[in-house]
Amino acid sequence: RNTMMSKLFLAALATAATAAPTKIPLAKDHNPERSLAHEHWLLKSKYGVHDPQPVPITNYMNAQYYGPIQLGTPAQDFKVIFDTGSSNLWVPGTKPWLLNHPRRYHSDKSSTYTKDGRAFKIQYGSGALQGVVDEDVMTLGGATARVQFGESTKEPGIQWQVAQFDGICGLGWPTIAVDGLEPPFFKLMDQKAVSKGSFAFYLTGTPGEGSELVLGGTDPAHHSGDFHYVPVTRKGYWQVLGDKVTVGGESVGTNIQAVIDSGTSLNAFPKSVAKAINAKLGCTPNFAGECMWKTCPAAGSLPDLVLTMGGKDFALSQEDYILNIQGVCLSGFMGLD
Repeated sequence: RNTMMSKLFLAALATAATAAPTKIPLAKDHNPERSLAHEHWLLKSKYGVHDPQPVPITNYMNAQYYGPIQLGTPAQDFKVIFDTGSSNLWVPGTKPWLLNHPRRYHSDKSSTYTKDGRAFKIQYGSGALQGVVDEDVMTLGGATARVQFGESTKEPGIQWQVAQFDGICGLGWPTIAVDGLEPPFFKLMDQKAVSKGSFAFYLTGTPGEGSELVLGGTDPAHHSGDFHYVPVTRKGYWQVLGDKVTVGGESVGTNIQAVIDSGTSLNAFPKSVAKAINAKLGCTPNFAGECMWKTCPAAGSLPDLVLTMGGKDFALSQEDYILNIQGVCLSGFMGLD
């Protein structure tokens, strides 16, 4: 799972602007007691002119990659997940029941704040995140633009208030943005704050810093050769066609619509495909929706999973897709219809 993310550069192509690439370093935290069932919950909830400047992105519990943004004048710092599976920016507000958040947006402390006041609501599986729409300046890796964003006043469930990140910065298309708010990256392009309309991720499997989001280009230090491009089939999520999925050379699914989602730590397939994959890998489903082995498989004993996109094969080896949590081995593949 993490290795696949480590090797993935997401190039989200759009209209060109006029500045040099902006680098945003990502960091990663690690917690061996991370529950895969909680990752299932997160995933299901979701789908119901500057020089390059490194900004650390954190890898939390091998599951969340987040990094810094600033809002307002003077700047107020936040840690957000950069999420290609959504299109809105939101951060915590100052309501009393959000006191668990160490960082909250204070509109009264920003000289560049403009009141909007519209209601803001995003529906998750555990309930609705609610708030109001604000407008202020956002700085992301040295690139600055005025943006509209959600200031949360109510968050659904304790999971949000104990998370290591403060909010979410959506990098999807405007068509799925709540309230029709233009996504932050599109605002950066409109205001010519980035070099061109592309961004790329370099995500490591190592806890702490070392990962990176680059706005307006790519970082040649993290890749070689040519990029392989796959057409977007729906301009909402970054959705592409997966030609086929094979395990050990045997096909388990074809013509699968796939979302390249930087905010998700699992590999989700249609339930029938995930069931076939895990059956071939020999794990057993449990009550929490996880698929686990009674004894961790010996190194090199399981076959590769190969996802073919745009005629090119992308292989995951056993070390990529098995999660070893304190001696308990779980499959990184889940079913989602």
